[in-house]
Amino acid sequence: MSYVNAKGRIMKKIIISIIAIFILSILTLIINYILVENSQSEISQGKPILQTDPITEALLVIDIQEGITGKASTDDFFTSHSEMLIKIVNHIIDSSSRYNIPIIYVKNEISNPLINILNNSLAKGSPGAELDSRLKIASDYIINKDKADAFSNPILDSILIKNGINKLVFTGLDLAQCVNSTILAAVNRNYKICLISDAVITKPDSLKNGILEKFRQSGFEIISSEEYIKRINYL
Repeated sequence: MSYVNAKGRIMKKIIISIIAIFILSILTLIINYILVENSQSEISQGKPILQTDPITEALLVIDIQEGITGKASTDDFFTSHSEMLIKIVNHIIDSSSRYNIPIIYVKNEISNPLINILNNSLAKGSPGAELDSRLKIASDYIINKDKADAFSNPILDSILIKNGINKLVFTGLDLAQCVNSTILAAVNRNYKICLISDAVITKPDSLKNGILEKFRQSGFEIISSEEYIKRINYL
């Protein structure tokens, strides 16, 4: 009986240890996720630029990636809206390229291994982290980020300053997340802001008009892709 009891006690300790390790692993994942989420929401300050004439624009194409809108995506909302979004953005890219407006592609890449355990659709080096294959690539300006704010990668500042940019035109997603954070960081740097209303999306779709109206009240330019393309014909 004593041998059986001792063996039972050992098995019980092993089981308790396994459960404790499992719970600790889950807690570590949750805490890490919360820390990363908090870090994601940080908005960079940067050095304000001087606004001088003439207005010189750059087009930002944000987070249109295989892991969000493309084949590696698990998000039904973004995939269902992707065809129209990419068609419009490609039209804007064609026109911007024709008039020598710098085009900057921004993509989200996650290198945190614990976060990638939960969702590896945007893991660094994975197919999901690549730009959506339907997207037209008209420049070599492709930068990555691991936060919502694209200015978290200092290369973006460098590209804009090098090209004498003082106005940013926004397309892509998510309007309530990465696009919003990048706009706030751009405002900190004194850039003029333009959003192309039919070239940005957010979920749920019902949020979009409210966010655009908030930006309009902040003094940002909100125009359609058709209006934008007509306007750059006269730049």
